[in-house]
Amino acid sequence: MKRNPFVRSIRLTLLLTLMLATGCSNNAPESLSGVTQTPSAVSPPVTTLPSSPMPTQAELAPTPTIAPPITTPTGEPLPLGDADIRIDARAAGLPIDQRLLGTNVPAWMQQAGTQFFSNSTFLARTKASGSSVLRLPGGSWGNHYDWLGCETKNEQRGSDDGCYWLWAARPTDFINLLKATGRQGMWTASFQGTAKSAAALVAFFNGDVNDTRPIGVDIHGRDWLTVGHWARLRSDNGNPVAQKIRLWEIGNEIYGAKQQTGGSDCAEWGWEEVWTCDGDKYVQGDATHDGYLEFRREMRKVDPDILVGAVGISKQSDWNNWGDKVIGGAGQDMDFYSIHNYAYSSNTSDYPDILAQPQAIWKPMMADVKEAFARHEITRPVPVAVTEFNIFAFSDLDTESVMNQAVNCLYMADTLGQFAQQGFLIANQFNLANASNERDVYGMLIGTDFKRTPQYYAFPLWSRFGSQMLPISTHYDAARTMSVYAGHSEDGTITIMAINKTGEAIDARIQIDGAPAFSAGTADVVQATSLQATNVTLNGVSDPSDDLSNAPATQIKQLGAPLHYKFTPYSVTLLRLSGPPQ
Repeated sequence: MKRNPFVRSIRLTLLLTLMLATGCSNNAPESLSGVTQTPSAVSPPVTTLPSSPMPTQAELAPTPTIAPPITTPTGEPLPLGDADIRIDARAAGLPIDQRLLGTNVPAWMQQAGTQFFSNSTFLARTKASGSSVLRLPGGSWGNHYDWLGCETKNEQRGSDDGCYWLWAARPTDFINLLKATGRQGMWTASFQGTAKSAAALVAFFNGDVNDTRPIGVDIHGRDWLTVGHWARLRSDNGNPVAQKIRLWEIGNEIYGAKQQTGGSDCAEWGWEEVWTCDGDKYVQGDATHDGYLEFRREMRKVDPDILVGAVGISKQSDWNNWGDKVIGGAGQDMDFYSIHNYAYSSNTSDYPDILAQPQAIWKPMMADVKEAFARHEITRPVPVAVTEFNIFAFSDLDTESVMNQAVNCLYMADTLGQFAQQGFLIANQFNLANASNERDVYGMLIGTDFKRTPQYYAFPLWSRFGSQMLPISTHYDAARTMSVYAGHSEDGTITIMAINKTGEAIDARIQIDGAPAFSAGTADVVQATSLQATNVTLNGVSDPSDDLSNAPATQIKQLGAPLHYKFTPYSVTLLRLSGPPQ
């Protein structure tokens, strides 16, 4: 479980003693194909991802499984021949959603006396990371964060608008962060609140100050006034123009409710202080609580273009059939299905096993979700999001600080490739940064100087990979030796992402079928001296500038067919190959 270090001193006992660590949201172990998991809790400068409008619900259809092996018309795999890697550039390719490069930004980063969200180093390194969607306000805090109380710094604890953490980031702070970085936002609405309160929050972010539509009276009798009322609050606090958030979730890891709050059917060691752990009640609500369907209905009245995700789980039969209940009750209506996964809920420093996890976890997990949708006869396509992931469910079990080592760079790079290959559409690493210099943290950036951990560098490389994946065949053991992905950009550039998990250089012969002769090629390489290393180099530079501009890609000097390339030990390499100018 990820937990915020400051939570230990606040009045709510948000976590069991076992779960106290440095982060914010996670959960309890579940088993999938023998893997222990927890549902919770480079070249020229990297360009900012386009802030184009979010797709409509119809456009947010799940991507089919990407990049099958190259086969003959009869379905038999084509022989590799003398090649070690074979790519089919004649294929149309299947799309990669850039929202797979998301991360989490917790509200506790903006502590009293700090201004991280306006820090120039933090903003520059966030933009250069290539991250796309920032999930807010941070894990389990999503179930307790009263947006209005925190916006107005109202300390009326126990009231409808009381903020438990007056030093934490306000919604306005998050708006300013999204504006400064050009990222898209995702918000986890408090399941302890009401559907009308969540609708008012949509109005705060997305509404127009002149919108007179009433939001109405909630299940407890409170009148939430009009859309324009909350848009004017946003405007009065410095943002007259809406910073629209299109992606929303209702609650965080509700299946992990504590018995004290959710009832005797919940786990003894539950961690979320929410009113139910039952999937049916989560969807439908009860006499005194709104459920997911009511939240979605009221929020989309304010802005019908938003997409509202439901809390899912990585194995549908676990947690009292939570996933089956949610899919069966909401599958025809939910806009996406949100799951969390951490590879380990116990300590390990078995580096080969850690590196093998991405190849073992994500394919059966997606198959399990798809099977559940088929079993419940959900005919409309429902995208699957992984809104929290990393190596360890409990940061205090990471006694070797593995998540801050080079092994996590390779783990993240392979995980992002598997997300694209298995058809996930949205993903949010946990987390972008910790406002702490403690050793056992999840962040891509650490502490007040925002040191970049090795996992950071997987993201800018993937942001350059391109828009589509191509079929690929290779004889390398993807789990233990080298995993390889191929794609192309809209300009026709062929890309190859290779994660060398060994301590030996791998000299590969790469055959690209159907590609024109290449006239230029570059290589971006993130390399470590060992899997335990806490520092890596980007294109030979050990501490690049904030925008990475002083670590440009290197030119590939010998371009041939097949292409010969030596992948360095313990590395993530992005090759970009282009033909003659048009």
